Amino acid sequence: MNTLPEINFVAHHNLSPKKITVYGALLALLALVIMSYFFKQYQHVQYRLTQTQATLASLAPQQKPVAVKTLVETASEPELKLAKTIVAQLSTPWNPLLNTIEQSNMQNIALLSLEPSRKKQQLLLTGQAKNIASAVQYIKQLETTESLSQVYLLNHSIDQNDPFKPVGFTIVAKWQL
Repeated sequence: MNTLPEINFVAHHNLSPKKITVYGALLALLALVIMSYFFKQYQHVQYRLTQTQATLASLAPQQKPVAVKTLVETASEPELKLAKTIVAQLSTPWNPLLNTIEQSNMQNIALLSLEPSRKKQQLLLTGQAKNIASAVQYIKQLETTESLSQVYLLNHSIDQNDPFKPVGFTIVAKWQL
């Protein structure tokens, strides 16, 4: 009795019904139940989202965007003149003028105000000097600067009430831009 062993040369596929076990079937069934639960949840959320959007649309209807028209307005003649004046004031080289005044500083002179006029190209200096000789010497020093010309004493006054008798003065100079 020679019995030959039974050899099966064709293996069953892993997903074939012959290979499925009870645990595998229960696991597949559990996966289907969980998947159907989450699918129902997804459908419910989508339904509520649609209802909420419909409610919002009824409460605040969509507004159509309005095209904005660009308005080009030309400036009037007085406005243009004012703008040119402002630009000229802003573009005035103030640093050279102020440096000139600072460099001509004298010991017995106290400047009280500095009033430049770009339109007239004039500079009005108001100050006090210890005596009239110091004021005249200051005028001569200002005349030697490059940016000032035609420097002269506009007026002066001596303070008689002060025991030191200081001289108040006003100097006008031509300012060269």
